[in-house]
Amino acid sequence: MCGIVGYCGPRKAMPVLMQGLRQLEYRGYDSSGVALLQGESIKVIKKQGKLNNLEQALPSRSASTLGIAHTRWATHGRVSDENAHPHESADGRVAVVHNGIIDNYVALKEELITKGYSFLSETDSEVLAHLIEDYLKQNPEKPEDAVKSALRRIEGTYGIIVLFRDHPDLLVGARNGSPLIVGVGEKEMFLASDATAFIGLSRQAIYLEDGEMAILTPKQYKTINRQDREVEKTVEQVDIDETQALKGEYDHFLLKEIFEQPAAVSRAMGEGGRLLHDFGTAKLGGLNLDKRDFFDIERIHVLAMGTGYYAGCVGGAMIEHLARIPVQVFDASEYRVSNPIVKRDTLYLAISQSGETADTILAVKEVQNKGGRVLGIVNVVGSTLARLTEGGVYTHAGPEKSVASTKAFTSQVTVMALLALLLGRMRDVPVRRGKELVDAMMALPDRIHETLGLRDRIKEIAEKYKGYGSMLFMGRGNYYPIALEGALKLKEISYIHAEGFSSGGLKHGPLALISPDMPSLFIAMDGDFLDKDIGNIQEVRAREGKVIVLTDSDDPRLEDLASDIIKIPATDEVLAPILAVVPLQLFAYYVSLALGREIDQPRNLAKSVTVE
Repeated sequence: MCGIVGYCGPRKAMPVLMQGLRQLEYRGYDSSGVALLQGESIKVIKKQGKLNNLEQALPSRSASTLGIAHTRWATHGRVSDENAHPHESADGRVAVVHNGIIDNYVALKEELITKGYSFLSETDSEVLAHLIEDYLKQNPEKPEDAVKSALRRIEGTYGIIVLFRDHPDLLVGARNGSPLIVGVGEKEMFLASDATAFIGLSRQAIYLEDGEMAILTPKQYKTINRQDREVEKTVEQVDIDETQALKGEYDHFLLKEIFEQPAAVSRAMGEGGRLLHDFGTAKLGGLNLDKRDFFDIERIHVLAMGTGYYAGCVGGAMIEHLARIPVQVFDASEYRVSNPIVKRDTLYLAISQSGETADTILAVKEVQNKGGRVLGIVNVVGSTLARLTEGGVYTHAGPEKSVASTKAFTSQVTVMALLALLLGRMRDVPVRRGKELVDAMMALPDRIHETLGLRDRIKEIAEKYKGYGSMLFMGRGNYYPIALEGALKLKEISYIHAEGFSSGGLKHGPLALISPDMPSLFIAMDGDFLDKDIGNIQEVRAREGKVIVLTDSDDPRLEDLASDIIKIPATDEVLAPILAVVPLQLFAYYVSLALGREIDQPRNLAKSVTVE
């Protein structure tokens, strides 16, 4: 959630750190700060609010070549300058940035207070600075030992970077449950919670595992584990397209990422390389499953959070439809605490854009501890979840910098559709039907592009509905999770209260909310249940409720009933939910734009939820 950056090398540290923080803005934050080693002292500057506030407070010039920086998303303590990171020790010899939660900080704080330490903030993280100082007093020439001793006292999660006043070439980083990556340069080193922080500066990365510590100087690095043994790490290539991390011609990353969906979906299909037309099936080499293993799958459990959860719902229904395998989708935070029953004949799928979602990672570990096999559907290559799972599929959506997820969602559902096709063809789906689906999937990027052409019409509708305080989203079958995702997008970025319901459940409660002041958006697609959807719309209109209809049908009754209508292209019924979500993304964007919201970084939200 927080973003942390560290640098040691020949460059001036301040511009490097600020560039890193800019790249990490997408994660969401409420304050920021830097610590620079200047001469024989550590200079700490911290400000609440946006990075512009911090930049205005920074010295116009700094020759420092060693520093750490942080963007904070508040967990312990209010949003304030004092609670922002870095935190400094009382004697000024140590500065720390921390991402995570220290569960036993109250006991540690009380112990340190009895030793005479004073606290300037309300955070759990400040404990680290004083605790490291306390151990450093015992052996000032071994600062890494002070960090090790302090971390042995910590219960909870952390990704930390520590800077020392008396060791002008040294940075120490460590992780436990919160990501930390070493960037290796030419006589320079970087540390960050996300490799995007050093885009354009280094393409060589070392991914720390839980319990590992990195000891860095400009010319070398060493990694050790909890047993003080040196760990040989593989330096990996960071493959990030720098242009995808820029807004380009778009006003917001969210709009850019919505319009990147044709290309993102194509990449999720391996530009067609994951589809085998002659056999009417899909090819997913990263699953690490023997073909015979697929026949042993009796059920599938999907573990995810937020938008990934809804992607799992849509994809799970695709698997049930094509492969006739029962699928259950679980909120990962609830799954972990439910003492789940893990069975050999169950395949577990974990979905996460970042691959760092704390609740999902902990649920995966719970399954693995009980002997279950977990596959990951992940966007970020080399992320914790990608390394933790036994196999999986990268979505290759590219960097997603807006907090609200769009192209990651459609890419996740596309990968689930590939898996559904693969499993379906191994069971009941005949080759002819498989070829139809392959053709429809190959055409899907073009259908999304056509749907994006409705932006002006959707913008007009958004202007009409921007003034309402609440809104309902209704969908049936596999459009119900699309309705939930549409409601989530609107509430995330516009701050309008929005709820998704099944259309069939309208009379079981939601109908009580209908009035001229409560508009509804119905997803009413062509097919066997269109008459049912029309009946639901009539019930709302009879109570003077305004209705936006999203459809691919030419049924004239919809035109007569709808207050406003959005007509999207037709595609195969299995894939139609992927198309249906795109207008809902655009609707949420244009409502938020009309209201002047902070679209890419909505209040109180973080992109990568790395703490429970």
